[in-house]
Amino acid sequence: MSKKEIRGIEVFHHWLMRKFDRTVSRSVWLQFVWLAGITLLVFALLFFVSWAFNPKIGGETYSLRFLNLLNHYMNPGSFNRPGDGNSNFLVFLTSIAGMIFLWGMLIVVFSNMLERRVNKIQNGRVYYRFTNHIVIIGYDNMTIGLIRQLWEKYHDVEIVMLTIQRVPGVRRELLSHLGEDIEKKIIILSGNRTLEEDLKKLHLHNCREIFLLGENEEYDHDSLNIDCLKKIAYILEEKNMATRIRCTVLFEYQSTFAIFQQLDLDEIKSCIEFVPFNFYETWAQKIFVDGKYQSPDKRDDDICYEYLDGSGITKDSPCTVHLVIAGMSRMGVALGVQASHLCHFPNFVANRTKKTRITFIDENADREMNFLKGRYLHLFNEITHSYEDIENPSNNKTWDSEGNFTDIEWHFIKGQIEHPDIQSKISFWCCQENVFLTIAVCFEHPPVAIAAGLYMPYEVYERNIPVLIRQETSHSILSMLKTSPRYKNVKAFGMLNNCYDLEKADDPMPMMVNYVYKEGIPEKFTDDIKTLWHPLIISHKWSNKYNSDSIRFKIRSFNIRPDDRFDKEQIELMAKVEHNRWNIEKLLMGFRATNQAEKEEIARSPEIHAELKSRFIHHCIGNYDDLKDGFREYDRRISEALPLIIREARIYEMLLTP
Repeated sequence: MSKKEIRGIEVFHHWLMRKFDRTVSRSVWLQFVWLAGITLLVFALLFFVSWAFNPKIGGETYSLRFLNLLNHYMNPGSFNRPGDGNSNFLVFLTSIAGMIFLWGMLIVVFSNMLERRVNKIQNGRVYYRFTNHIVIIGYDNMTIGLIRQLWEKYHDVEIVMLTIQRVPGVRRELLSHLGEDIEKKIIILSGNRTLEEDLKKLHLHNCREIFLLGENEEYDHDSLNIDCLKKIAYILEEKNMATRIRCTVLFEYQSTFAIFQQLDLDEIKSCIEFVPFNFYETWAQKIFVDGKYQSPDKRDDDICYEYLDGSGITKDSPCTVHLVIAGMSRMGVALGVQASHLCHFPNFVANRTKKTRITFIDENADREMNFLKGRYLHLFNEITHSYEDIENPSNNKTWDSEGNFTDIEWHFIKGQIEHPDIQSKISFWCCQENVFLTIAVCFEHPPVAIAAGLYMPYEVYERNIPVLIRQETSHSILSMLKTSPRYKNVKAFGMLNNCYDLEKADDPMPMMVNYVYKEGIPEKFTDDIKTLWHPLIISHKWSNKYNSDSIRFKIRSFNIRPDDRFDKEQIELMAKVEHNRWNIEKLLMGFRATNQAEKEEIARSPEIHAELKSRFIHHCIGNYDDLKDGFREYDRRISEALPLIIREARIYEMLLTP
């Protein structure tokens, strides 16, 4: 045989092996095809050879017929028919072939089938037809807390999760935190949230609700989530959904989150109720609004936080709020922004010096301040703010607000928290009279945050100043210190395991606020609040939510009771406080006040109000006293409705105490 022929045989051999390996590795059913093919081939060869032999037994010709061969092939142990050496040899070959190719390979194929099935299940590669289920897309640190809340709310619902992470590792982690009962209701699928094929396997059109979280430590987390959101909308549109499905989307970065608080996405709103949320803002609301963190571990106590305004700041109170934030991380900025939304008090109406002060301390405060100025340009144009460089006092500068209608001040100090001059400042702030001081340590690394929070000046602990220390996974260290008189007001926050509050999405208070704005004050709220709420554009939803968040502070400031009826003087004072809050809300959301030329244009053509608002220019930003009576009516109406809102919401006791 020539070398060329040998080479040709080798090429054919390798081609055949590649075909075989590729075929059997793709599907168990293809293994059955190979098994059937080999069986037929071997049986055909043996049957053909049998025709060459006609042994005589007892004077008769005995032929190895088809059924005889089939019997020996299917039942290799049946050597029960006598014959000469040739026929016995053929029977022997037939039996051996049956043992090897039929029973041997059949057992292997079936064991492979089971092994592959188990392997696919363990790695999230088995897909079912889901219905009436909850979908979680992505697996990150807050997923476990979300699953626990879903279990407590629905209990019997299936939770289907899609993740690119290794499914066995995710399953082990869930089992270690949630327990076997809950874990049994969780189906984990392996897939990429940006691939439409993987998303279709979730049967999104049959689900109750979608939570789009994303994965841990993704560089382009928010972009991937938006890409996934669009693909979800395409899939749902193909199904011609009669009702919209709520899709709660996590945004990692506050700058992205702020944009989607104001932006209605036309391509998704026909089939998706879009609910954006941000981890850092959610935690800021948990501290300042709810005043409580519920631990997911039943063995740990819940954490209650002191309110920024203590027991409340009334119209005659000499007190102000001062929030000191050490570390201008994303968490630190979120706390400052949230406090700016909330801290508006009636004593500012009579005394314009009684402003809420928010102080940021960071070694890169100059850079962070410039970043915030770019992000909140119109806010900085209207509030008093200052910059102080501990090492280079010549760089210090103060910018006063032009209109002096805002009741918030932001101050930035460049330096490290352990610097003696900063420690002296903290000591001085602790000793100030008539100031509700709160210190929040927001460094990214938990050990650094603990060190900074536990080694503050002596006056911090002596005067029981609330100190908040950011942690991530566990608050065990600080929880163990709560029995110490020195550290009783030092509390952890920022844990990843139980951030999102499932009940917030259906909170009736923003819906009530919206109803009052649109329809006036009813005798009693009905399901009409939901009818008006669902078609509302997303920026108006957030505006109503920020209004409802401030109700706790108003209750303390005005000592509101569910059965109160206010006189005109009380309503007017409350309306002024509400307008001060609304001013800051709009400035934080990117609006600016009208200039003189725009005011004159509005006086000539009132119909341009809507056009200006579409360009984020609002004619009502400014002093309450400068508003026309028709525009003051909104602030008066929502103030007058507060007793009804807190009575109908049935959360009065919870609003009063953390």
